[in-house]
Amino acid sequence: MVERQRFTGAEDLALVEILKQQKKRVDWLKVVKQLQERGFPKRSTKSVRNHHLRRQNAQRATSAPAKNYCRKCGKLQRGHVCEIIEEGPTAAAEADS
Repeated sequence: MVERQRFTGAEDLALVEILKQQKKRVDWLKVVKQLQERGFPKRSTKSVRNHHLRRQNAQRATSAPAKNYCRKCGKLQRGHVCEIIEEGPTAAAEADS
């Protein structure tokens, strides 16, 4: 079984940037390849598309009163990927490489 990884803030920003370059219709296979070329983990086309659609829907549905906020940056949690870089064991391991 493949271990699932959350989208990071940097990956989410890269996805938004790549999608801005697309024309009318999005070619999700090209989007996935461009994310991999930028050094992000391999993901399926469905995974990337679903993440984008969930984030887009969450941004539209901000009219309801908010209940959950990010512990790090304080933004609304729904559809949010925190852009604050964590200083944890994974960040320290990457810095040693």
